[in-house]
Amino acid sequence: MGALAMREDLMDLFLKILRDRAQAETIVVDAALTDALGRLSRLLAHLAADLQVEHVGPHVGLGEGRDAFCLAVRAHEEAVGSRAWGVRVCSAGPHASLRADWDLPAASRLRKAVIVRALPAFLAGYVEAVAQAGRLSTRSGERLSGIVRALSARVAV
Repeated sequence: MGALAMREDLMDLFLKILRDRAQAETIVVDAALTDALGRLSRLLAHLAADLQVEHVGPHVGLGEGRDAFCLAVRAHEEAVGSRAWGVRVCSAGPHASLRADWDLPAASRLRKAVIVRALPAFLAGYVEAVAQAGRLSTRSGERLSGIVRALSARVAV
């Protein structure tokens, strides 16, 4: 097996983990899920840097504070004066200005389950935003569309 084929298999594996967990009745949060979220976050950072299209998605807060946090793709302030494109869990309050609070794999165990459940809708909305910006036909736009297809495929039972 060549290096490229092995890389694609690993990529497919992490997307399958996310797809299967998102569709499961109960989401198991373990090292495999954390690794899959990390791989997705790194891939989306690369694609977002190329696409440069912002998208604010579903709320991923917990309990009564469900609306306090959301997923967002944008150029986040990583350090004072330093911005980087990617997806983060952000404060969604009116005065928070979508402040990036956590990278996907750094979220708490409870929040990871909420994030995984929200990923298919979040990424479908991101694809729509990329399409509206006229960037869907780019290589990064096509890769993003492939991720959405992989996450929305039905799990065989």
